[in-house]
Formats: sequence, structure tokens, C-alpha cells
Amino acid sequence: MQYKCLALCWVLWLFAVPGKGQEERSSFLKRQDSIHLQDVEVIGRRGELSQSIHRLSTQEMQENKGKPLAESLTDISGVSTIGMGSSIVKPVINGLHSNRILILNNGVRQEGQQWGMEHAPEIDPFTAAQLEVVKGAQGVRYGADALGGVILVSANDIDLEKEWKGNLDLIGQSNGRGGMINVLLEGAVKALPGLGWRMQTSGKKMGNYKTADYFLGNTGVDEFNYAGTLQYKKDKNQLELYFSHFGTQLGIFRGAHIGTVEDIQARIDHGRPFETYDFSYQIEAPRQKVTHDLVKASWEHQLRADRRLEMHYGLQRNHRREYDLRRVESDDLPMADMVLTTQSLDVVVKEGHSSIGVQSLIQVNNNMPGTGTTPIIPNFDSYAVGIFAVHQFHIDRWHAEIGGRYDFKYLDIAGYRYRRDAIDDDGTVEQYLLTDTRRFHNASGTVGTLYHFSPKLSWKSNIGLAWRAPSVNELYSDGVHHGSATYELGNPDLRSEKGLKWINAFIWSDERLQATADVYAQMLYDYIYAQPNPDAVRQTIRGTFPLFAYQQHNAFFYGADLQLRYAFLNTFHYDVRASIVRARNVELDTYLPYIPSARFQQALSWAYWGDSQPESYLKFAHRFVAKQNQYEEGMDYVAPPPAYHLFDVVASKHIKTDTDTGTSWNVMLSVENLFNRSYKDYMDRFRYFTHQMGRNINVKISYQF
Repeated sequence: MQYKCLALCWVLWLFAVPGKGQEERSSFLKRQDSIHLQDVEVIGRRGELSQSIHRLSTQEMQENKGKPLAESLTDISGVSTIGMGSSIVKPVINGLHSNRILILNNGVRQEGQQWGMEHAPEIDPFTAAQLEVVKGAQGVRYGADALGGVILVSANDIDLEKEWKGNLDLIGQSNGRGGMINVLLEGAVKALPGLGWRMQTSGKKMGNYKTADYFLGNTGVDEFNYAGTLQYKKDKNQLELYFSHFGTQLGIFRGAHIGTVEDIQARIDHGRPFETYDFSYQIEAPRQKVTHDLVKASWEHQLRADRRLEMHYGLQRNHRREYDLRRVESDDLPMADMVLTTQSLDVVVKEGHSSIGVQSLIQVNNNMPGTGTTPIIPNFDSYAVGIFAVHQFHIDRWHAEIGGRYDFKYLDIAGYRYRRDAIDDDGTVEQYLLTDTRRFHNASGTVGTLYHFSPKLSWKSNIGLAWRAPSVNELYSDGVHHGSATYELGNPDLRSEKGLKWINAFIWSDERLQATADVYAQMLYDYIYAQPNPDAVRQTIRGTFPLFAYQQHNAFFYGADLQLRYAFLNTFHYDVRASIVRARNVELDTYLPYIPSARFQQALSWAYWGDSQPESYLKFAHRFVAKQNQYEEGMDYVAPPPAYHLFDVVASKHIKTDTDTGTSWNVMLSVENLFNRSYKDYMDRFRYFTHQMGRNINVKISYQF
């Protein structure tokens, strides 16, 4: 009874008596308010309450201007790349890539031929004001294929307060002796209040890039992109019309296309090209020419104070042409000519802390005639529909969400294939028409929580179930993939992948220290992967190619990511990013191929103008990539390469020319691979034959007006 009286007296003193108790009450309420302000930002911005979300900072966006999308995202812990050389890279999140990662380009699910290892995302990073990565299995909100996570590429709303404004970016690069230009203009139409417009265009021209010791022939890039946006806001309605065109032509290192079995092994043993190449801007076969057009129309209507209707329609046309050296016909005739047309329609109703929606997708893939070759993947039609619902709960410091989804996908394919058990007397392989239909369906779910231990420390935990149907190439490919210089063999008996991922994020934030630690584990049932077969290659009239055959086993992934930023002495910042991922084939008790090795990045920045101008700074950075020791002898054509260290330096200067209008200049000088180290990366498909890019000096000038 005595303790109850003391507690009652303390409460009365705290909430009723002025003085020190009033100060404590005020401090307590401020802490609660700050916590809930964080909730509003997290919940209202995207709705992923319990997900681990990471966004590139303004400084990181500036430093990464001109880089491919996937390479820009490696400043986020747990994100790495896979690809071919330095010009073709794809993002990897916690060891998963390609069809296991969804990319939302201005709110539309990006749909290209992303199944190819050398099919980089057809997105111009200059169109993005924000680049974000959502880790975890995101099957409920975003649909099938979001096993590894989601990448959000988004632009800001148009500024309706100014008639016009814009920015200009000029970038020069020493390695490749090329550059980039980007121009963006936007403004408001004063004659029609609420209407805004935006136009953007960019171009890129690069020649052969150089390793530390030698040039790589036929590795140039030629790119031209443009986009436009109209936004109209009136009363309870918001309309948006968006269009973008991405066009690129890039060379494929010719030394990867090899003539004989003896030659391929000799090149792998040599570890670098036998030929000597000079610098050139010329792009010859083998090469890729890809265009991607996107049209988006969206309508948002406020039904009442807490209820909103959103409708988004997307139309995409992806045209991919791959060229190879020909013996008879002209090299200007593509070996592969594929057109993928995708239509999507999303309808979502949001009310309070709940949302329910329907997503639909129609795809038609056609191989254009006249190539004189059998396409690596057949023609197909695909239809998909999904319905989902998510609800969030909020009780003081504790918040939770639960969601469910059901998807159905129908696949109809038709294409010619080789009958390898029927070879004619003259050595030719008989062809036949393959037709097939497949149906896939599955449920997804998510359960998550967010808890604030204090205004500085929060904990997020999410368990997500996601799935994906096997892609057409995994099922039916049988031929040379000219872009990657490999022979791929599909497996028509593959089943859908299903993944259960548990991710926990611990977040600390105060004036000096911001830190996030992600710990995750994921069980992938019927995991599909292309296994390199060192005991087999495929010889064709085009040459001899490494054989990659698709197979399926249960797999277990687990790991941790750390991202930390510490400020000290008012002008210094120390950044750390570290990640480790482990993956095993639990059925065969072996390691899986092409899993990123452990990585560690650190950087020390000095803002020599202090807080008044944080964009002016000097930065020294160090990257360490460990050797991939999770490797089975004989599972690849060559063992993983050694570990390596790289050092970079960045100097940035910000100049404000007019504080009233906001015009300013930003000049940046950076040197990547400062000491010109020769190295190979395990996640590079060309590591069999070449090294990675050597020293690269960049000059970036940005003008905002």
C-alpha cells in the first residue's frame, strides 16, 4: 500500500505540479512525439512498416552520377553486383539477383529480359531523385518475384511554385575516355494552376575500358535516353502521365567468344587475353542493342479523409538485339531479336492503416524472324493476376502489420528446339516445334513488427513468404546465349521457387551516430540456379562455349549487413558498410555458385566548410572484398579469385551563385582504384578471361538553376 501511495504521488507531481516535474513531463512527451514523427515518415512514405529500407543520401547520389544503376546501389550494405566486365552489371541483394528482385521504375514494375546474366536493368539513373532498397521477401505488396527485395527508382513531384527550373550534369571519365551529359527542365503552367511538366534527356559515349595492364577490345558503350512527365493536381484528384525511352548499344569483349575446346581451357589457364587491343570507340560484333519504352498513366482520388483510390497503368516495350560474328551473313544481322511487350494494371484502395489491391500483368514475347538462328528462348504469352491486403496496428511504441496475397500465372509457349537424340548423317541436328502450357499459383504472406525502445533505438522484425514461377529461359533455353558467351540448357521439369525470409533490423540514430544492423535468414524451397559444368562445353558452328545447366534444390541463405555513420569534431564523418552472406544447397550439402563473398567498405570525409556547406568535402574510401571460400572443388571452371583491396578519393566543391533563385554549381573530382590494382571479382562472368577496370578518374560538374 505504501508503494502505491508513493507511485500515485509521483504521477500527480509529474503531471500537475510545475517546476522540475513539469520539465520531466515535457521531456517525456517530446520523446513520444519524436517517436511518432518517425512512424509518420516510415508509414506515410512507403507503407513498409517493418521492412529494412535504405536510401542513398544526396551526397551518394551525386558521387554515383553517371554509373550504372546496380553499381550506384552498392553504397548500400548488402547490395553487390553480378555481370560481365565493368559495363554490364545487375544488382544483388543478400545473395539474390535477376528475377528474384523487383525494380519499380517510377511506380511501374520494370519488365525486360531480366533473366539474362548480362541483361542489365534498362533504366537511366539520371531520372531518379531517390534510389531505395527494400530488403526482405516483399511478395505481398509487390507480387511474385520479390524474393530478394525491391529496388525503388522514383522522382520527386514537380515543383508547382516555379515557372521553370532545372539542372545540367557534365561528366568526364578517363577510363574509356568518354563522358555523359544530362539535362532536366521542369516547371508549372501558370495558365492552368495545378499542372506541371518535366523533360529530361541524357547521353553517354565510352570507348574500350582498360584494366590495370591492358585494354579490353570491343567494350565501348553508346547510350541515349529521354523522358517526360505531366502532373495535374486539383481538388481530390491527382493525375500523372509519364514516358521514358532508354536506348543503349554496347560491345561484348570479343575474347570471350572462343573457337575450340583447347582454346577455352588455355584462355582460362592464362587468365587474361592472348590478344593485344588498342583503344577504340568502335562497337562491333559481338554487341547488344537494347531499347526500352515505358508509358505510365496514374490516377489518385481522395474518396474521403482517410480513404484513397490509386490506379496505375503501365505499358512497356523491350526490344533486345544481340549480334555475333558470322561466317557467311553480315554481322549487322542479329543472332537474337526479341520484343517483349508488357501491360500492367494496379488498383489499390487505402483506408487508415489498411490497404487492399489487385494487380494484373499481360506479357507477349516474340522472336523476330530473319535471324537465321534458333532463338535461345521460345515465343510466349504470360498472364498473371494477384490480390493482396495489408493491415497495420499501432499501440504506443509498438506497431505491427500483417498481410496476405494470392497470385495466379498462366504461361503459353511455342518455339523450335533441337532434337539432340536425332542427328542426321550429315551432322545436322533435327528441329521440332515445342508447345507447352504451364500454370502456377501460390500464396504469400507477411508478419512484421516495429518497436521503439527509445527515441534513439528501434527494432524492426519481419517474416515474409514470397514465391516466383520459373522463367522461360530456366524452363526451355537450349542454345548459345550470345550476350554472355555461354551455352544455356533449361529444365522443363522445374517447379516454382518459394522463399521464407526472416529479417531483423536494429536502428540507432542520434546527433552523432546513425547505425543499422540487418540480420536475416531465408529458406528457399526449389531454388533454381545455373550450374557451370567444368567437365562439359558445347561446340557449335559459332564456337565453343561454357555450359550452364539449370537445376533445382532446396537452399538456405543467411547473413548480416552493417551500415554506420559517425560524426566527430563537427567536420568529420566516418562511414562503415559491411556485409556477409552464406548459402548452401541443403539437399546435396554443398555450396551454391555465384554467391557474393564478404565485403567491407569504410570512408573518412572532411567537410572543410563545416555545417554551412556540407556538400564541400574531401573523402578517402577503402573497399575490401574477401575471397569466396564457400566453394566446392570442381563446381566451376576455375577457383574463385583472391581477395582484393581498392582505394578511392573524392573532392567536392559546392558554389552558391544566387541564394534567392537557388542557382548553384557542384564540382567533383574522384579517382577510383587509386593505385591501379589488377584484380578479379568472383561475381564477374568474364573473370575466366579478363581482369576488372583499372584506375578511373572522373570529373563531374552539376549546375542547378
